Amino acid sequence: MSIKITGLDDVQRHLKELQHRAESLSGEREVPVVELLTSEFMLLNTDFESAGSMFTASGYKVESEADLAAIPDEPWDNFVSSRTRFGSWNEMLEAAAAEYFRRRLSGEA
Repeated sequence: MSIKITGLDDVQRHLKELQHRAESLSGEREVPVVELLTSEFMLLNTDFESAGSMFTASGYKVESEADLAAIPDEPWDNFVSSRTRFGSWNEMLEAAAAEYFRRRLSGEA
């Protein structure tokens, strides 16, 4: 007696696709903050609809990554912790990066 198993080809194809996506994400890369902080991420985790609206509400002029880097850590972390579900800017960026890579691996983005 034998049992016919089907669908294994689909599983192998999906695993190869996942492997290809993972390989494309390997290595060091720079991802712009606005690409990490999607509207979906912002709506789920902050009081804001977008990264831009958060920057505007902060009172700091943020028109570039350099502007963002120039904001003093302590007041920025205080703002982030008071208006998001994160305790600091770094914690928020780490969560956004994890979501970014999850979307890339799953093929959503």
